[in-house]
Amino acid sequence: MTADLDPLVVVRRRLQAQRLTGPPCATPAEAVAWSAGVQAQEYAEALWSLGMRVRDVTAADVEAACDRGEILRTHVLRPTWHFVAAADLRWLLRLTGARIQAANAGRYRQLGLDTATLRRSEEVIASTLADGEPRTRPQLGAALEAAGIDTAGQRLPHTLLNAELEGLIASGPRQGKHHAYLLLEGRAPAAPQRSREEDVADLVRRYFTSHGPATLRDFAWWSGLTIADGRAGLASIGEELVGEAGEDGTLWCSASDAPADGGGRPPSGAFLLGTYDELLVAYRDLRNVDTDGRATNDLLRRAIVIDGRTVGTWTRRLARSEVRIEAVLDGWLDDRSGASLQAAAGRFGAFLGLPARLTVSP
Repeated sequence: MTADLDPLVVVRRRLQAQRLTGPPCATPAEAVAWSAGVQAQEYAEALWSLGMRVRDVTAADVEAACDRGEILRTHVLRPTWHFVAAADLRWLLRLTGARIQAANAGRYRQLGLDTATLRRSEEVIASTLADGEPRTRPQLGAALEAAGIDTAGQRLPHTLLNAELEGLIASGPRQGKHHAYLLLEGRAPAAPQRSREEDVADLVRRYFTSHGPATLRDFAWWSGLTIADGRAGLASIGEELVGEAGEDGTLWCSASDAPADGGGRPPSGAFLLGTYDELLVAYRDLRNVDTDGRATNDLLRRAIVIDGRTVGTWTRRLARSEVRIEAVLDGWLDDRSGASLQAAAGRFGAFLGLPARLTVSP
């Protein structure tokens, strides 16, 4: 192993692994498949997370991929919304769904959603969606109420969550501004026939290739599996991954991505990260690097990252003819960094199909 990797080196190499720098992905579906899963409970933010990783793409392009079913938005991995490639959903559910359901069991009991109620709900949902037409959450709620199943409060979202985790439903084309559902059988191909060990190995390979350098603790946090699972996956794929020493323990990455001298990537320009971007949420121990070169564990909302350093935050406001971006920085930028930030604002505007107006305050 090499000497401990500097935190800035780690961040810059993660930028490359996550396809924020270097060759971008060709399509939104490719970007999702590369990562294996992209946190997506904030829908618009998740669209932009993909937009930064795909060549010449707009928000409308990403939404179209979702509507076509190339990307599905559902609950998988740890218990939150994720974008998942259609080809990956069934085996990821097979691998992680039961663990999420076990974690949800107490909440189901609190809401009075016993096994009989959940099974009856699944029957009603399946019957309602059998015609192949997408239904929104309110529409499915109305069908459940008509069948005598109470959907008040949090009962409806948890009833639909259960149906997702049981492999019954997944996201369908949006209906106006509303998310909708279809039966999973028409949205995702069959899972590959393989053992749990092979599923674990595939997820380990995908995670460390697309997110490394990262630790086993990072993998366990991101995947919802155990450190023991991660260790077994590492052992099964042999020399495909390599380990390097870091502040938080051994950092693993693709063998093809690890520099022979352990060095980092060159400066990479500016990024306006969305809320819950994978660069921030995919690691148990964050190592954002501030402008003074210190490593921090702060999870910034809409962070601005320039050359691997977290230099501030940003907000956006959509107007009819433009998107207004306000950057709040920790300090002044030099001319090159300022130009990079302006270019990042331009990319965000192009993603939305609007001119971008950037204002900066220190």
